[in-house]
Amino acid sequence: MLFSAGWIWATLTAPILLFFGRIVYNVLFHPLRKFPGPPLAGATGLWKAYKEVVLQQNLGQELLELHKQYGDIVRISPNELHFGNPTAFHEIYHHTKRWDKDDELYNVTGFKSGSFVYRKYAQAKAYASSGTERREVLMPMFSKKAIQNIEGLVWQNAAKLASAITKMNASQQSIDLLYAFRSFTLDTIMSFTFGNNIGALDAPQFRDPLILGMDATLPALPVLKNFSWVRQLTYAFPPTLVMQLLPNADAIAPRVYQVRDVIHRQLQAVLNSPEKLEDAQHQTIFHRMLDARAWRTKVVPNMTELHDEGFTLVFAGSNTVADTLVMGHWNLLRKPALLRALREELRTVWPSLGGAGTRPGLADLEGLPLLTATIKESLRFIPSGVSLTRVVPAQGAVIGGQHIPAGAAVGMGILHVHQSEDIFENALDFNPERWLPGEHKKENLEHWLVPFSRGPRACFGVNLSMCELYIAYATMLRHFDMGLDGTTEEDMRWRECIAVCYPRRHLHAWCRPAEA
Repeated sequence: MLFSAGWIWATLTAPILLFFGRIVYNVLFHPLRKFPGPPLAGATGLWKAYKEVVLQQNLGQELLELHKQYGDIVRISPNELHFGNPTAFHEIYHHTKRWDKDDELYNVTGFKSGSFVYRKYAQAKAYASSGTERREVLMPMFSKKAIQNIEGLVWQNAAKLASAITKMNASQQSIDLLYAFRSFTLDTIMSFTFGNNIGALDAPQFRDPLILGMDATLPALPVLKNFSWVRQLTYAFPPTLVMQLLPNADAIAPRVYQVRDVIHRQLQAVLNSPEKLEDAQHQTIFHRMLDARAWRTKVVPNMTELHDEGFTLVFAGSNTVADTLVMGHWNLLRKPALLRALREELRTVWPSLGGAGTRPGLADLEGLPLLTATIKESLRFIPSGVSLTRVVPAQGAVIGGQHIPAGAAVGMGILHVHQSEDIFENALDFNPERWLPGEHKKENLEHWLVPFSRGPRACFGVNLSMCELYIAYATMLRHFDMGLDGTTEEDMRWRECIAVCYPRRHLHAWCRPAEA
């Protein structure tokens, strides 16, 4: 016989023996075996998969209870530790901690390059693919001065948002603010980074197929995160085939490829006419990245790296700002007194809705104390429980007073800093007054506001994000008298899918035009 019964038996049992052998190693011999946590979590990564994929739980939320049970450090998978004390956040994401990102999290996107997904901090600096140098090249585009120069672009998209909402209200429709804000931020980030957009704000009811497609893919991300073989199989197929597997693929696929076309046309325009680097209305990322003078090495990225950078900026830069606006408006619309106070404050710099010449500038909005405090409190409520894991370097590290061995994945969710009662009194209450000057304000509170993370790998889009938040809030507050349309606490329960998914009805509001 070609195959003996013994050979077949060995082939079938070997994976089982390896699986149980790994469990024995994780429990009895793994370097993290002494750290407390759910016993199954230390034994196998299937514990996290069961929580996130089968039960569809928010692990970040559950960890709030696990830290009460097990202490400040909890082992949540064989090689991952989660920290619960806010001081640990600044120890992990400190500007001196140039640690690598964890493959298990950052492989989920499928992108091999891109400023937000580079794994290795100390990649060879002799190449344009270096994550460190890539950030250095792009960061001037996102500086405070650069964002002030494109303020008009953000106002333009905010005006389109207000116009679309006004038309919907005239037809007696309430507004899905999740899709409205995501349309605003998607068109803004695309206009800023590529000089063009897909007109998501023009879609009926803000239901552009790309917005719907991005939303539809979110529940799949926990599966890709927890099962590497599914991830590898998915990314082994051609993108055209994978696209056809999405819900409503006939509508979504053309939009995704339209984005690819926008990126490709921008690349070709700069490659064909380098002089565009000098006379563009505002720089796009490709103006920067294809300018060899911007690179220390004088070597520009290849086409694949340019495409990856474009896509990661679009998807990283749209949902997070929109989700902040959603949570902020959800809380505002339940506080009529705060809403009235914000409108009165805003009228001091925007008394008339007569036109572009009557609107305030970004600097005027930044000078409004209550609006600024409301934005800070909205950022504190940003729905993000994901732990942006880092890999402890070869020499090990001390975090939270404990020695952590080399190779361990460590992290802490923003949620655990922002909901700390040690830092924020009555942390679950939406209270902008905590940010206003006065005897009630705790010192150095901004140190604990970390929506953009911290350290050398923090989000460099903070200035653009803040510009969008100020202008979007001002536009909604000045243009509309808003009220909830039946949205409940249950509707607003979000699911952590690396990005945030709202599986229920979303935030709906009536937006009636305010007095001019």
